[in-house]
Amino acid sequence: MSYFKQTIDGEVGTLEFDTPDSSVNILSGAALTELEQQLDEFAARSDIKVLLITSGKKSIFIAGADIKEIDSITEPQEASEKCDRGKQVFDKLEKLPQTTVAVINGACLGGGYELSLACDYRVAGFAGCVKIGLPEIRLGILPGFGGCVRLPELIGIGNALSVILPGKVLDANRALKLGMVDRLFYDPILVDQAKTFARAILSKKETVHRRRKPFIARLLEGNPVGRSILFSQARKNVLKSTAGHYPAPLVALETIESIVGTSREEAFRLESEGFGKLGASEISKNLIHVFYLNERYKKKKWTDATPTLTHVKKAGVVGAGVMGGGIAQLLAKNNIVCRIKDLNNQALALAMKTARDVYTYLLKTRRMKKGQVDAQMSLISPTTTYDGFQNADVVIEAVVERMGIKKQVFKELDEVVQPSACLFTNTSSLSVTEMAQCTNRPDRVCGFHFFNPVHRMPLLEIITTEKTSEDTLATAVAFARQLGKVVIVVKDKEGFIVNRILLPYLNEAAYLFQEGIDTKRLDDVVRQFGIPMGPMELADEVGIDVGYHVAQILECAYGERMHVAEILKAVYEAGTLGKKSGEGFYIYTGRQKKVSNNVRKMCKKTAFTLNDDITLKRLIYVMINEASRCLEEGVVDSASTIDVGMIYGTGFPPFRGGLLRYADSVGAKHIVANLKEFQARFDQHRFEPSQLLLSMANTNGTFYPS
Repeated sequence: MSYFKQTIDGEVGTLEFDTPDSSVNILSGAALTELEQQLDEFAARSDIKVLLITSGKKSIFIAGADIKEIDSITEPQEASEKCDRGKQVFDKLEKLPQTTVAVINGACLGGGYELSLACDYRVAGFAGCVKIGLPEIRLGILPGFGGCVRLPELIGIGNALSVILPGKVLDANRALKLGMVDRLFYDPILVDQAKTFARAILSKKETVHRRRKPFIARLLEGNPVGRSILFSQARKNVLKSTAGHYPAPLVALETIESIVGTSREEAFRLESEGFGKLGASEISKNLIHVFYLNERYKKKKWTDATPTLTHVKKAGVVGAGVMGGGIAQLLAKNNIVCRIKDLNNQALALAMKTARDVYTYLLKTRRMKKGQVDAQMSLISPTTTYDGFQNADVVIEAVVERMGIKKQVFKELDEVVQPSACLFTNTSSLSVTEMAQCTNRPDRVCGFHFFNPVHRMPLLEIITTEKTSEDTLATAVAFARQLGKVVIVVKDKEGFIVNRILLPYLNEAAYLFQEGIDTKRLDDVVRQFGIPMGPMELADEVGIDVGYHVAQILECAYGERMHVAEILKAVYEAGTLGKKSGEGFYIYTGRQKKVSNNVRKMCKKTAFTLNDDITLKRLIYVMINEASRCLEEGVVDSASTIDVGMIYGTGFPPFRGGLLRYADSVGAKHIVANLKEFQARFDQHRFEPSQLLLSMANTNGTFYPS
């Protein structure tokens, strides 16, 4: 297998990276070995003055190091040695006698960008496929092929920290502005322009002026006191964003700080040492597991059918609340013409404001320009009638979560839209089958469940009924991916997957509150576990009326184990609905919030004394138990689908690997023992272990193959 191909054009050599039988270039151990051999050959040639590193792949320069090889690491020493090997090869690249230019035609990430840093210059195309960065932190590791050393040298310590610590990936223009690339050229003639650029550099007809650091940056980075302030502030920012759950950013920060002022040899040693601390860790393994899940579910085939409609151009939305407005904005963002309907102009104004607010933020953060915003907002047209719906490819119903209203909407839509159009419901818990029965096209109906806020939450839950056709499912999946969403497909059962698992957790938090555990303590226990928002905060954010309504639907469907906590009913009936009403479990004043004592007065304290460990287990284990029932009933196809849903739909911490991967790390036997203990002590229904969990406990089974 040959990874590289040499071509010579006078005094310009080109080394093209083109991994056989693959759509991407990955820096595997074998590829690094061949690269080293090629570099040794060029080092011996005095007739070649310029060497271009190019890619034979469309839209990909180098996607990074081989993640499978990283995942296989079991010892810190092994991790450090892999880093040393990569640096050994890149050091040869850096020391070549030729002027070296990395020609970036697409994704240039991780080890790929570290390779480019070892070149004298970096040029890139303008295309949207050009993505440049060092995202290793997202895998629980740090840049280990020289990135922690070379990037601060190139763009300054502060700028390098802003890229490395969050694992930032930049487009071509932002990379140029930051100094991560030196020139941008027109994509179709990128390689030719790179040759011209390199020859001009060689003949001194062109000079690359590195971006001068701002005065404040020079002041901070140029002396020990300033650097101390810089690193201290960076550490505070990391702890604020990660709550200390992710060690990689802190280790990367400590590594870069320790490198300052050392020799190149010592700097590279410190970088490998830092990588060694992380490469064999459980958190890195979990994050790599989540990375693979994400990649798999971007492409997962949920049906063998090919959709007759592969690209939606026009969509209707019925229901102009916050969700409807968010869906309309997402459609417009993806250049889909959107007609949004509600009964009155006041509701439509709210939807338009919801969409506009998202764009206002994008303008403020300079991610879009005013002309782009105006063009996309013009794609959304509000109406109080069904005018314009006749030609819609799909229609998304997003009205209030009441079955009678939804059924009426589906009857009306069935009479208005073209026969081939798909009808989707954004219901979070109601029967899709019952809605579909109100139409003459039940085969063209499925659930299309967005999560709030629509523009930020990556998950979309597609719900199929027994009558949903394969073509409709294929269309729904293609449409969801057109909108940039991660897709899971589940069967039609009350609550589906995400809400069916999440609501028992919120309900259990309400029971714990009734038992006397403080609001803030409940939220703190969950945040310490790694979930970014506590259950009481989440209930307030969603709206206690919404949560209570869904909880009632689930209790009706699943009986006593989903019996709604009395405090939720009391709070709902008191009109204390959470953030929307200014008070829920917290009182909200502007951006400030404090614990509400009024809600505490609505319930009597039960005589349980609970520690944080029991509190956490009750909250997490009811989710695991319900998730196991979803598998047991065949509502969902696999544990991985549940984990994707919980990570991308609820914020379950990725460093735990997912709800059911976390369950495997605890062990079914321990979980069942705790559930039985809780069953005897607190409630015989809520904690009754599922048959699947009981079976797994008896056989030492796991949700994932061991």
